[in-house]
Amino acid sequence: MAAYAAKQHVKNTVYLGVGTVGRLRRPVTGGLRVLLYHKVNDAEGNPGSVPTALFAEHMALIDAEGYRPVALDNVLDHLYRGASLPPRATLITFDDGYRDNLVGAAPILARSGYPAVLFVSVGSIGSDVPFPHDEGLPTRNPTLDWEGLAEIERLGVRVESHGITHVPLARLASSTAERELVTSKRVLEEHLGRPIRAYAYVKGGVADFQQQHRAMLRRSGYEAAFTTVTGLNKSGADPFALRRYNVEPYPASTLSLVLRGACDAMALKDSGPGTAARRAFNRVLRTTSK
Repeated sequence: MAAYAAKQHVKNTVYLGVGTVGRLRRPVTGGLRVLLYHKVNDAEGNPGSVPTALFAEHMALIDAEGYRPVALDNVLDHLYRGASLPPRATLITFDDGYRDNLVGAAPILARSGYPAVLFVSVGSIGSDVPFPHDEGLPTRNPTLDWEGLAEIERLGVRVESHGITHVPLARLASSTAERELVTSKRVLEEHLGRPIRAYAYVKGGVADFQQQHRAMLRRSGYEAAFTTVTGLNKSGADPFALRRYNVEPYPASTLSLVLRGACDAMALKDSGPGTAARRAFNRVLRTTSK
């Protein structure tokens, strides 16, 4: 766990440094900001988890600094029908489908009155098999079962697709990739009784999906897809390559820098060379990434 702690310290320091320089620029007030969380819990030895108290601080900061959480339907209406979004529009999202999203995050969101989106891998629903990035951890990170997904939707968190097997589309044969999209959408629709409209790319960097996958998403009936590429979604953004800010367990003051766009230079880590550098960094530390 020392390696993971060192890795998180480096990441927090880099974000703070980049943000401190970036804040000298005039903040961008338009566009759509999308936040990406994974685990929200207080377990020891659980890399990447945002503690529940810190998550509550993050949500309080969103309100205090005038950001306006919006629902997925608002975003899609904006993208396809030209509906306006409020200033500082912010979409809160979660990837993977951890049970702690229901236990730790959803009550805080409900108290704040904030909508959110949870992207789940259907092959991991109710599973005890850890995701690759959780293998070897001393802490178990269970996923939501169907009952839990229904409950989290009742609390205002909308469930959408993250595929089946939690493997990046770019690593799969075309037929397998299309099956990931079609089958996950169908299974979720059958259980939830409503259309599935959005998808989140697994890993989600520029090396993890290609132009053909955007076409597959359109054919499969999706209306939007979310990456993990850092940055603001400006007017005219591609609905199938929406950017998200990956939220680490860093202080609320750093999240403030992220939201104002001061850390947008971190998009370099999501490029081809940046992805290779991150993988090399993980190999040196013997850690994994989401």
